[in-house]
Amino acid sequence: MNYRTHLLPFPNRPPKYILAGVFAACVGLVACGGGTEEQAKPAPAKPAVRATLISTAQAQVTRIEVVERSVGELESIFIPEVSAEVEGRVVAGYVKAGERVEPGQLLVEIEAEDYTIAARAAEAEVAQLSALRNNQARTVKRYTKLKEEKLISTDRYDEAQAQLSALDEQLKASRERLKQKQRGLTKTRVLSPYKGVVDAELASIGDFVKVGDPLLRITKIDTLRARLPLPETLAPKIRKGLEVKLVSPLDPETTVVSEIMEIRPTVGTSNRAVDVLSLIDNPGKWLPGASVTGSIILDTREKAVTVPLAAVVLRPAGKVVYVVEDGAARQQVVQVGEYINGKVEINFGLSGGETIAVNGAGFLTDGSPVTIEGS
Repeated sequence: MNYRTHLLPFPNRPPKYILAGVFAACVGLVACGGGTEEQAKPAPAKPAVRATLISTAQAQVTRIEVVERSVGELESIFIPEVSAEVEGRVVAGYVKAGERVEPGQLLVEIEAEDYTIAARAAEAEVAQLSALRNNQARTVKRYTKLKEEKLISTDRYDEAQAQLSALDEQLKASRERLKQKQRGLTKTRVLSPYKGVVDAELASIGDFVKVGDPLLRITKIDTLRARLPLPETLAPKIRKGLEVKLVSPLDPETTVVSEIMEIRPTVGTSNRAVDVLSLIDNPGKWLPGASVTGSIILDTREKAVTVPLAAVVLRPAGKVVYVVEDGAARQQVVQVGEYINGKVEINFGLSGGETIAVNGAGFLTDGSPVTIEGS
């Protein structure tokens, strides 16, 4: 039997439906095997939440002072010009600009010869009138006895009495002229009226000066005035009597406590500032024209809540602090007031005594677990 006649011829490539079936069977076997492995794997564990390391502080109830600082200038309240009270030629000057002077110290001398002569003449006139008056007084005394004895007429006695009264008046006038001449003589020696510093020399030796001509300008330094400019927005808060603490670089170790004496009634056109004035006694080294820093206490609050400045952070809800309770940080919206020495006043949101996150507060969110530093 010829077997070849009964065999079906195979093509060079298997038919497409055979390949498709084989591929589907393989995919099924792989899928079944993969499903079994996945069902055997355990579910992954959730990662642990990491706590934020922070430092804390207590919200404190304390007394605070609302302070406004300003840099101003020291002024002399008296800067008069020492002027000549008599006319004459300047013959000597004993002080220079920048020198300190004391009350009664000799500053300038004006030629005194004419005034010495005038004073001597006045003295002679007084002596002459005194002699005439004394002689007339003796005459009146003698006439009085004669009148009592009726040896002279009443008219003669009255005439002698009138001459005595006239001489008395002339003598009074002469003595007043003598005082005036003697006073003019003393004015040729110009003395310092008070303690101060010579600011300028306004006349030189050899100058002829008249009454009222300036000789020196002396700055009074024992009492000074501090002028402090403040922003015009503070004008409603400023009033007389507010305490002022003053410090000058001339003596930085010394602080002078004063108060506002006067408030300038107009706003400066160049700096839009209101000037406040305070009078002080010179502590010793301060000078007019020097700068001075003033701290003005605008208000005092006895029970203010304060927290460290780093505890207040900005969030979409506004300014907040994080109150630490049971190992977690709770967000608390606050309203802030004054910033004082690294702390901030809380006007609303805290009552005092709360534990507040400080360092690390900027990394927190509401409900974040925290670890307190050092605990």
